[in-house]
Amino acid sequence: MIKHLSIPFKLLTLGLCFGAQANAELSNLNAVARNNQVFITWNEKNLTAQMRLSVFSSSEPINLKNLAKAEVIASLKNPSSSTDWWKDSSKFLVQKNNLKFEEIFAGDVNSSQKAKKGKQQVTGFVISNNGKPIAPFGGLHVHSPNAKQTGMRYYAVAAYNKGKLVAFTANNKAVKATTGFVEPIALSASAPKKNAAKNLPLVIALHGRGGGVGVDRKGNPVGNFIFYAPSSLAWQEGIPFKFTAYKYPDHLRLVLNDRVWIGRILDRSELSDGRDKVMAISTFWVGYNPNIATSIKGPKFVCDNQTERLMVYLIRWAQRHFGCDPAATYIIGGSMGGTGAVQMATHFPEVISAVNASVPVVSFTFATNPKDKNGKVIGSNSAVRIMCTTGKFTPKNLPVMPNGTKLLDYLNGALNIGKANIDMPPIFATSGRRDASIPWANNPAFFAAANKARQALTVFWNDGDHGMTKFLPKDMQNEYSLKQLFRYRLDKSFPVFSNSSDNKNFGNGHLENGDITGWLNRGITWKDVVDTKNNYAISIAANHPEMKYPVTTDITIRRRQNFKPAINTVVKVKVNGKETTAKIDKDNLLTVEKVVFNDKNPVRIEFSL
Repeated sequence: MIKHLSIPFKLLTLGLCFGAQANAELSNLNAVARNNQVFITWNEKNLTAQMRLSVFSSSEPINLKNLAKAEVIASLKNPSSSTDWWKDSSKFLVQKNNLKFEEIFAGDVNSSQKAKKGKQQVTGFVISNNGKPIAPFGGLHVHSPNAKQTGMRYYAVAAYNKGKLVAFTANNKAVKATTGFVEPIALSASAPKKNAAKNLPLVIALHGRGGGVGVDRKGNPVGNFIFYAPSSLAWQEGIPFKFTAYKYPDHLRLVLNDRVWIGRILDRSELSDGRDKVMAISTFWVGYNPNIATSIKGPKFVCDNQTERLMVYLIRWAQRHFGCDPAATYIIGGSMGGTGAVQMATHFPEVISAVNASVPVVSFTFATNPKDKNGKVIGSNSAVRIMCTTGKFTPKNLPVMPNGTKLLDYLNGALNIGKANIDMPPIFATSGRRDASIPWANNPAFFAAANKARQALTVFWNDGDHGMTKFLPKDMQNEYSLKQLFRYRLDKSFPVFSNSSDNKNFGNGHLENGDITGWLNRGITWKDVVDTKNNYAISIAANHPEMKYPVTTDITIRRRQNFKPAINTVVKVKVNGKETTAKIDKDNLLTVEKVVFNDKNPVRIEFSL
């Protein structure tokens, strides 16, 4: 045990008054350094819920006299921070009777009843691989030092009530702190081991709105890894994130939880969705206001994409730890999870190979769904979905990211997928025109932008609601399978259809306009790829049960690996032996226009210099 300095309120020293809580006490500070993190724990006694704690670091022993000179490495910490809030369903209990299938809470019927009966065991966090939980109702901070915070370091914790110091504790033996890549911690001996998925694909699974609470419907805890985030990945370093890794025969899957601890309940003026009246909120797989622990009332509204960066970090860790193939990373999800899949695909195309996104929000706007036959608007706009993490912005006072980028531009799928000079990951999506959660009004612009930019988008829609995906035709169910996703890799080329005569009319966003049931780029297969410095060849087929031949389409080859003529180069083309030419355009794209498919047999396309 590292020796420590503990000062309860009763001791008045150095002329400092600790406030009005005469019984508040901190003691027994212990710091252990391992795996580029420092795990700091302490005991607490008689702290009240409104108190907040700060953690300090210094190259010399810390006491009350030099506390002001020490570096604050965390603040606004709640009392009992060693308690594993993931296992406490009361932290997520939301009284709402009309929960939808994608809105599962730990506070749903089974788990809330379990909590009320006192059967839910509250424990401390686990801070070592396959270790036992530490004692709950004490303090925990996990510090990830930067380069300036390394070497022999001392630590201290102070408790404050309304800004007044009420308790203090410190260690007087230095700990050697190091910096570097931070690893998640295994919570179970049954979790997949290091190198368990050598060269296998990695699948990231993202849940819908309201999920991610870390327990199942019965209140049983899930998650076999926990990650204490460095400061670049959360509003405060040490915020814990749990996730589950599953090893399948053909891939490794990470089931992530989109919950970030903010240590308070948003008040009514901040809430735009009652499901966020909890202390660990969802972030729509994007991020949140850096000031979310104190206030998001404005007048300036900011959102940092911490959650996206966290996902990229965990992807790189999985590739490093489990040995997953870095060219084969896929994201699947529905509703909010599908939204996150589209966002990750268009924001990190160099990381993601392909995505399957069921009923996603493709853009966050103030556009609402059209009115139904009774004159009632179906659902609300999509911008409101991110207000609980950013603040209740308005069209006249829009949110920005820390670098000044307009948040709604960053989340505008049409703008993102419309970047023709970037090989975006293929997106397989579904959509319901009468989806009250996801406005159909935003989809046509996204579809049109993908087609114009010659990006890979396969989509099926119908006149259904948020659960429309379960009514997909059998061939489309297969289209959205992992087997189909795995055809796409970062190190292999693939064909993209655009302006296909088989595509249906998606209209302009109004329900009376466009085909009620439709699709884009359905039933594309290919084989026999040749990709060399001087030649490229591929056999492509277009076939599905409802296709009516002949079908005419433009074909663009994306992710070319070796056949990379310079922009403006004219290349020779053969389509089933018929000769023509094509030009590498200003976006470095190679496209053959008006290729005809007369039947289900493949068409052979060859390029050469």
